[in-house]
Amino acid sequence: MRRHRWTTGRVGTGIVLAVGLALAGAWVAVAHANTDAPAVVVKEKIEATILSYDGNDFVRTHTTLLTKEGKSTVNTKLEQDSPAYTALVAKHSYSGEMTLFGRKYEGSYAPLTGEDGELTGALWVGLPK
Repeated sequence: MRRHRWTTGRVGTGIVLAVGLALAGAWVAVAHANTDAPAVVVKEKIEATILSYDGNDFVRTHTTLLTKEGKSTVNTKLEQDSPAYTALVAKHSYSGEMTLFGRKYEGSYAPLTGEDGELTGALWVGLPK
């Protein structure tokens, strides 16, 4: 079994929780950081993906993302010319607006590394816009 560690400690726990909830099909309540404001119910389901990395490509191994035709996007690759790919291979997180399979998202990618520090994959979570 491959063990992963987070290269983005503060963000890591939140992304893991969001990925788990999204893959379970949950509707999520989001609290505002550093405020006493109540949680806000998200109207859209959070989407999530777990990607593996083979030294060249990030491949979606588990995902809630579907194509426009309603088919799973499992085994599709993250485009190598995307800013997210560039950040991930440098073991950095990437957040921002992005278009995946024809739909716009506000999303975040976080790298996963093994105990040896080698890049093994990534996680992605996003909210449809």
